[in-house]
Amino acid sequence: MKKYLIDTQVLTWMAQQPENLSSLSRAILESENELFLSFVSIWEMAIKIKVQKLNIEIDLSDFIGSSIEKYNLKLFPISLQHIYFTQKLSLHHRDPFDRLLIAQALSEKMHLISSDVAFDAYDVQRIWK
Repeated sequence: MKKYLIDTQVLTWMAQQPENLSSLSRAILESENELFLSFVSIWEMAIKIKVQKLNIEIDLSDFIGSSIEKYNLKLFPISLQHIYFTQKLSLHHRDPFDRLLIAQALSEKMHLISSDVAFDAYDVQRIWK
């Protein structure tokens, strides 16, 4: 069984716009693999909601709780190891949330489900096509 870390945008698409998901990502999300949601994604969503760059129509805690239940997601904490790993990453991508997701995926040997091609500049195994 493989482990997959879900990008923030993928989570919002799963719940609000599943038609935006690729067929491969949808198949993986519906499989018996382990799916992880990083605390960094929840933090990113909270900030985007506050600055009105994201609208999820319900309280963030309710959104996360229902997503965890519906998609059988496991919460993935941010460790010091993950933070320190970001120092090793080249500056191809400057978004701090994405850099931390990349660090988590690389340090934990997880696949990262994301449509963001900027992740391809790193050694992360991005799943999308």
